[in-house]
Order: sequence, then structure tokens, then C-alpha cells
Amino acid sequence: MNETGGEYEEAHFIGMEIIWGKGFMSPGGAAEVASVVDGVDVKGKRILEIGSGLGGTAIALADDQQAGRVVAIDIQREQIEWAKKLAEDRGVADRIEFRLVDPGPFPFEDASFDIVFSMGTIVQIPNKREVLSEALRVLRPGGNLAGNDWLRGWTGPLSKEMVEQGEKAGLTYHWVTQEEFRETLTEVGFEDVVIRDRGAWMVDQLRNDLEAIEFGAIRDQIIEAFGEGANNWSNSWKRSLLMAERGELVVAQFRASRPS
Repeated sequence: MNETGGEYEEAHFIGMEIIWGKGFMSPGGAAEVASVVDGVDVKGKRILEIGSGLGGTAIALADDQQAGRVVAIDIQREQIEWAKKLAEDRGVADRIEFRLVDPGPFPFEDASFDIVFSMGTIVQIPNKREVLSEALRVLRPGGNLAGNDWLRGWTGPLSKEMVEQGEKAGLTYHWVTQEEFRETLTEVGFEDVVIRDRGAWMVDQLRNDLEAIEFGAIRDQIIEAFGEGANNWSNSWKRSLLMAERGELVVAQFRASRPS
């Protein structure tokens, strides 16, 4: 854990950007952002992003998807500062606000956003009922929730690989299944809930990533950045791929709306 209380260190930022692209801490990049919001009217809309990451998703929403304004929140100062710099470098800082927040209720008025977006973040939030209730509260009537997240493929004890993955990375995950996630969305008051399993897509992503880490174009970048520690990235991806191939680890897109 770093000095501001978040779990991510700068080494995480560097490695993830090498593997997943500038500004991204989850797979798929701008193409996955576009897939998540496909069919949602984003142009000109006011969007709240839960979990700014390194800024790539907010920039994709503002630039590629032409959102009117994106407010991206995070609990870790280092990520906020990293994201702000990237937005300035990309020339979209005037349409994105990166805001450091404390865990708990969002610092926004009721019905103040058209869309709430999140990508690969809710897995690390222990109280999913609270965060999804807050997402509902700040959405205008008829507004949309859209995102993706890492989920479990089944209930029961975590495998040794799943436990080891969190321990080796120094990260805390709060796993739920697709059905548990769906139930929570419905119970807090969302309607038109859709969960789209992206497990097969995730397997392909991880296979391609691992190939690039071990033999491809980014191999030299990983070695230059981490030296002997480069093997840690390879081993992490091997564990993730194993879990994804057997269906224990999945990525799913979710969509829901606040009743009008």
C-alpha cells in the first residue's frame, strides 16, 4: 500500500500501460470503452466515471465518444495526478474533471449525471450494494449505467491461483459472480439489467498479452522497466489465463437504467 492509502504503486501503472496501452488499467483500451457504451447515447452527455484509473477510459469517452463532460473519481491521488497529466497531453482536460474522493457516498447531488460508467473497478470495492445505490442516486431518471468488471465464474472457495494472484500483486479483490452482481443491481433499484459474458474475449486478450510479454514487441519494454522482475508480469498473466480458460475468472459487461 502506498503512502496515500491506495494499493497501486507506480510500477503497476508502468506495467499496465506497456501491456494495455497508455492510460489503461484494464484490457481492451478504447475499443472496449466503445463496446461497453455501444447503443448508449453518449454524445454531449454528462458522465460520472467510477474509478479514473490512469485516465484512458475518461479520455476515450470525451474524445472518441464525444461526451459533453466526464467527471472521473478515484480514491488514490497518484492515479488522479497521472490521469490529469495524460488528459492535458491529449488536449481534452477542459472536458474532464479528475476528482480525488473518499470511499463512501459520492459528493454529488441526486440526478446530476446522464450516464454512470465504470471499467474494471467495482471488483475492488467491498460494498457493492453501496456503490451501486450511489450510482442509481446520482443518475437522472432514465439515465444509464454502463461498464465492465472482473467477476467469478462460480461460488465456493477461491482457487490457490486466485488467492495467489491478489497476494503477488498486493491487491485486494472482492469477488462476486455474474448472478450475484445482477441481483445486487436489481435489488438497489435498477431496471433493464443486462449482463454480457466476455469470458471468451478475455481468454483471447490474455493469450495475446502473454505472447507479447514473452516474445513480442513489448518484451524489451518490460525487461527495461523491471529487469529480473519482468518474470513477475509473465507469471501473473499465466495465472490469469489459466483461471480464464477454466471459467473461474471472467470479464462481463453490464448495462442497466434508472427508472424514469
